[in-house]
Order: sequence, then structure tokens, then C-alpha cells
Amino acid sequence: MSGTLPEPKLTIMLVGLTGVGKTSVMNTLLGIEDQKHGPSPNSQTTECKMAKVQHGDQELVIIDTTGVLNNKKSEEEVKKDIVESIAHAALDGGPHVFLLVMRSDSCSDEDKKAVEIIQEIFGDGSKDYTLVLFTRGGEYVPTHEEVEEIKFLKKFLDKDHPRRSFHSFENNDCKNVKGEEKEKQVSDLVEKINYMVAKNRKRNRSRYTSKMLEKAQEIQKEMEMSEPNDTKADIVCKTVEKFVTGVVGEPWVGLVFGIVKSAMKKVDKYA
Repeated sequence: MSGTLPEPKLTIMLVGLTGVGKTSVMNTLLGIEDQKHGPSPNSQTTECKMAKVQHGDQELVIIDTTGVLNNKKSEEEVKKDIVESIAHAALDGGPHVFLLVMRSDSCSDEDKKAVEIIQEIFGDGSKDYTLVLFTRGGEYVPTHEEVEEIKFLKKFLDKDHPRRSFHSFENNDCKNVKGEEKEKQVSDLVEKINYMVAKNRKRNRSRYTSKMLEKAQEIQKEMEMSEPNDTKADIVCKTVEKFVTGVVGEPWVGLVFGIVKSAMKKVDKYA
């Protein structure tokens, strides 16, 4: 992949279970001091958020999504969360990478179910655009052999360079990771993302697209033409409204919500 110029902008979508540290990962990428110490069983993100930061010659666009399998939300709230994530990603041209955030010290059936839901939402092709990010890297960093043993993660590993398919972060201050080391973990992650983008550009396309993303982009273009004074936030809100109210949302949103609802019942059953 050497000799290939990196994209001037990388769109990064954070996905995963509730409470695994997605918001802390976003803060680390943005260079913000994280106020939360340790994992939380409760979701820190109750709505989809997007932020931008300059990293060297590249702009990072980071989309933090609400955690899947959130039993505290209503049907309409879950639908809105799903579509808002899609709308934010579509508005920025589609994601370059899905960062699948997991705790390094825990791998559960819920993690497996979360992966299945995320792939149902964005399609099986999203696996070529997924990089696994383990949190709590100051305490433990899995080897690629250990990651390969986790069956539902093996599909995301690059056959030639498996170590480039996953990464570890320490978001909180600890004796093992601080200062320049925290900055280096971000640079190393961006390098791995650029490798993935270059590989996808060579065999297909650098950004991930799906029917839902394309439909959201169509709606957004219509909004920009009909309401030229609308802000990006207005356009996202109107896109979400059109999907959730069923104007254009079925069968995609209804189908995806059915998958999420079924998965939550299974998790409750065995909890």
C-alpha cells in the first residue's frame, strides 16, 4: 500500500455494546480529557454525536453511536438511534471505517450479538470496513492469536496482516499509558485505518455504502435543494424524521429494529 496518498478526511463510526467505552474512545481521538474512569454498565451516549479534529494532514470525522442492546429505550427511540447514525454517516459521504469497540478483558455472548446486529444494520459487506478496537489497553492487550480464537471476530482480520485489523486503547490515565504514549496509540490507530482504506480503495471503494446509506444521501440532497438555508443538523433531523415516520423507512428500519428487538429478548432470557 506504500505510495498511496491517504484520504484528506477519515470518517470513523464507533459501534458496539452499551458501556464498553465508545464515548471515552471519542474523547481520546479528540484529545479531550476523559472524566469517566472505568467501564460503565450504563450507556454514556444517549444520542448519536459527531465531532471533528485535525490529526496531522488529515481531518478525523468521528461519529459516536448509542450502544446496541439498550433495554431502557422504547421502540421509537431505538429506531431513531439507528437512523440517526445512518443519517450522520450519509451526510459525510459514508464511513471509511466502523470501529467495533470492545473491552479487552471481556468477550461475551452480548458482544457476539452486538456484532450480528451491526452487520444486519449495515450489511455483511461492512466486515471489510471494520476494525476492532479494544479498550482498557493499559491493563491488557490481546495478541492476534487470541483474537483469532474469538470466532465472531475472526472475519474482521486481514489474512496477510492480522495485527492491522485490531488495536488497543487506554482512555484513562494509568501508569502504563500516559502522555506521549496516549498520542502514539491514536497515531497507530489512524495508520491502521489508512491501511484499510487504501486496501478497500484498491479492490472496491474507500468508503462504505449500503442501500440505506444511499437512500439517506438521496433524501439529504433533496433537502439541500428544497431548503438551501438549512444547517447540517436540520438536514440530519429531517432525514431521521422521514425514515422513522415510515415515509421511506420501510423495509430497512423496520427490519433492523425487529432484529434488535429479537436480540434483546434473547439476552434478557439468558441474563
